[in-house]
Amino acid sequence: MAERSKWLPVVLVLVALAAAGAAWAQAEEQEGGMPPEMMAAWEKAAATNEHHQHLARFAGQWNASGKFWMQPGAPPTESQGKATNEMIMDGRFLQSKFQGEFMGQPFTGMGIDGYDNVLGKHVGTWIDSAGTMIMQFLGECAEGGKVTNSRSDFTDPMTGQKTTMKGRVTMVDPNKFLYESWSQGPDGEFFKSMEITYTRI
Repeated sequence: MAERSKWLPVVLVLVALAAAGAAWAQAEEQEGGMPPEMMAAWEKAAATNEHHQHLARFAGQWNASGKFWMQPGAPPTESQGKATNEMIMDGRFLQSKFQGEFMGQPFTGMGIDGYDNVLGKHVGTWIDSAGTMIMQFLGECAEGGKVTNSRSDFTDPMTGQKTTMKGRVTMVDPNKFLYESWSQGPDGEFFKSMEITYTRI
C-alpha cells in the first residue's frame, strides 16, 4: 500500500499531461495549428510581392564584363565571366552562380538575394573562391525597382579592421544590368572598386 501511495502522484501527473496534450491537439486541429493572428503574421512574412517580381527579372544566363580597382586612382583590371541566375523557393529568392577569372586566376562565386518582408529591406549573401567569409547585404530599392542600393559591413582581410562596401544594381533594360560597388580606402573615403556589366545571353 505504501508503494502504491509512493507512485500515485507520478501517475496523476502523467494523466494530467496526457489530458493537456489531447486538449492542445484538439485546439490545434480546430484553429489550424496556431492562433489566427499568428497565422496571418506568418502568411504576410512569407508572401511574395513586387520586390520579388523585380528580382525575377535577373533570372537567366548572362555574359559578364568587369572592371576592378584595387585602390583609389589605380588603373582597373578587367575580366570576363558568365552568370546563371534562377528564382528558388517558389519565387522568394534569386540564386546567382558566377564563373570567370580574376587577376588571371579561375574564380567562382554564388549569391542569394531576396526581400525580407519583416525587415522591409532587400537582403543578400555572397560567397566565392577568393575568400572564406560570407558577405551579408542590406538594401533598399529606388526608381520603382529599377535600382537597388545596398551596404555590407565586414572585416577587411588586409587590415583586420571593420570596413564597409556600398553596392548598386541598375536594371538598364530587360537584357542588361549593371553592378557597381564602392569600397573604403585607407583614409576611410569611398572609391569605386567594381563595375560589372551583365548582358543576357
